[in-house]
Amino acid sequence: MADEKTVKPEGSHGHQRLGHQRLGHQRLGHQRLGHQRLHQAFRAALAIAGFALAFFLLQRLTFLLRFPPYERTTFWVPGALTFSILLIAPLKNWWWYYVGLCLAGYAAYYGDQQIPASIALLSAQFHFLAVAAGVFFIRRFADGIPFATVGSMLAFVLAAVFIVPFATSVPADLIRLYQGNPHVWPTAIRSFLSIALGMLIATPALTTLLVQFRNGWQSTNRTKVLEALALSAALLVISFWVFTKPAEGNAPSLIYAPMPFLLWAALRFEVSGASWALLVIAYLSTWNAINGRGPFSAETPDEHVLQLQVFLLAVSLPLLLVAAGAGERRRAYSRLLEEMQERRRTEERFRLVVESTPNAMLMINRSGEIVLANQQTERLFGYRQEELLGQPFERIFPERLRPEPAKSLREFFAAPALRGIGNEEELCGLRKNGSEFPLEIGLTPIESPGGLLAFAVVTDNTEKRRAEEARRELVHASRLAVLSEFTASIAHEINQPLGAILSNADAAELLLENASPPLDEVRRILADIRSDDLRASEVIRKLRGLLRRGEVERQPLDLNGVVRDVSIILRAEAQRRGVEIILKLSANPCIVWGDRVHLQQVLLNLIVNGFEAMAETRGDRRVTLSTELSGGEVIVRVSDSGAGIPAERLPKLFDRFFSTKREGMGMGLAISRSLVEEHGGRIWAESPSGSGAHFCFALPLEPPAAETQSDLLNSVESLR
Repeated sequence: MADEKTVKPEGSHGHQRLGHQRLGHQRLGHQRLGHQRLHQAFRAALAIAGFALAFFLLQRLTFLLRFPPYERTTFWVPGALTFSILLIAPLKNWWWYYVGLCLAGYAAYYGDQQIPASIALLSAQFHFLAVAAGVFFIRRFADGIPFATVGSMLAFVLAAVFIVPFATSVPADLIRLYQGNPHVWPTAIRSFLSIALGMLIATPALTTLLVQFRNGWQSTNRTKVLEALALSAALLVISFWVFTKPAEGNAPSLIYAPMPFLLWAALRFEVSGASWALLVIAYLSTWNAINGRGPFSAETPDEHVLQLQVFLLAVSLPLLLVAAGAGERRRAYSRLLEEMQERRRTEERFRLVVESTPNAMLMINRSGEIVLANQQTERLFGYRQEELLGQPFERIFPERLRPEPAKSLREFFAAPALRGIGNEEELCGLRKNGSEFPLEIGLTPIESPGGLLAFAVVTDNTEKRRAEEARRELVHASRLAVLSEFTASIAHEINQPLGAILSNADAAELLLENASPPLDEVRRILADIRSDDLRASEVIRKLRGLLRRGEVERQPLDLNGVVRDVSIILRAEAQRRGVEIILKLSANPCIVWGDRVHLQQVLLNLIVNGFEAMAETRGDRRVTLSTELSGGEVIVRVSDSGAGIPAERLPKLFDRFFSTKREGMGMGLAISRSLVEEHGGRIWAESPSGSGAHFCFALPLEPPAAETQSDLLNSVESLR
């Protein structure tokens, strides 16, 4: 009981600690969530206050530019601020600026004699909806990049000059029409143009300013800054001169004096520069017109307000489109320049790779002319690069071989794909000094600005041919070395039928000396002579096949027949060594694609190894040769009844220079593996405990599985 009382409190304390930890994590999570919400609320309040303050100040500045007795100015900039902020702000934050707009609109018109604050608050609703619609329109048709291209600028003009002004001014105009105001249409036109001009002129400048403020002020090129300062100074000077002169002495043509500086701003500083320059012109011309100075102050207020608006609209529209076109062209030129530089860098890297490669490389066009050659080509063919450029591709081949490369090149351009040229065994190149050498050429398609090219990689096969010839010599020497061990047995295998022929001939001669010779007996003797002759001829024919030295000749072979041929050749040697050769061949044809001599050499090596493995074996000495079909392969087994092979030596049996015999060179099994692998097969050794050694190799069946059994049988009969 005492133990139980001590255990329970500890368990309850453990649960209490876990509970406290969970509560602590929950409180921490709630605190973090609370901090995030507080931070979000602070950001929202700051954005609302900042936007409301900026809108209020712009609106109060606009009041200073009113033309008495009208309530509207020439251009209304606060709408551009709303448009700019919604253009760059995420949709989820738009409510911040809606609240700021309502506060600023009500505050700006509070106590105004012409427009009550309640009407201003109502107008703010329509204004926000109109601006939101315009922003949606631009985001839909300007690919999210305002003012970057002529197309996006046209979408902005459509939204700023038509959609937003119409949706903003129409509700107030309808109220005036309902109230019976006699000046509805002049007021409506001035109001529409005022909103349109403010949106058109100020939005690009304010948007650029807000984007830079959001992304952080980035360092600007010093030359660009000095140029901007010079432009600003010149524009201010010429604008003061044009728009501050008295109306009586002001020629109408002077209004075009700032145009060169406006074009300077548009072409050098694109849309943002043109927008700031237009703001300078708009503010100076409006302020001076209100105060009776400049070219727009000579007429009645109705006339000079409309003239000023038309002038600003006529100047702004083409200037902003020119600026957008200049920016688009500059960016396109920059991209083109970057692409050209990248292409030059790519071409330079490609040239370095081509020059550093150990192979000769050529570029050939559709006309078959060489358009590029690396330094390795010079060393390989003896021509200088300039001597090869523009020359036909066939020039690097001997005259007798030129039709084949030309045909391969035409086929390559007809169906571009990775491929070789001609027959590798016969293809040769021609050096400048007239000497020939074996080569190998691979073609790869490469797209270039001038069209499709063939990229040719030329490999000198001189050393490869020498290595192949040395390998053939080694294989042939190995075969001769194996057969040299059977010289006595082979001589016996041939002498035995020859001796029988001689004995039968002597016996026939004695029988023919009788007065009445037994012709039936003579005929039997002649049949024996013929049989012994065929036997000796068969042995000689098989030996000649094994001893021949020539090119590899692949053809369909029945492995059962190959095994029988080798067993006949080794029959006498087996008898001499007291070894019994047992054949367990498959009842079905075992057709493979291979070289008869090489496969016979593999069997010779394996069978001789079996003979030598049983040299000290007492009792029965057997070598069993078997074939079987398994999973699309022919498996050949050479099994002996010797002592077997230690397990640790099995993995090394087919390595070069590894031998289990004192006098062995360790090349026989290595050559056998090489020959089997050349036929697409595999070779291995097994040594089960107490059952000798088993050397096996497997070759793929030929012809393909699609060939019927009757076709296989016909092939076998023809081979036989």
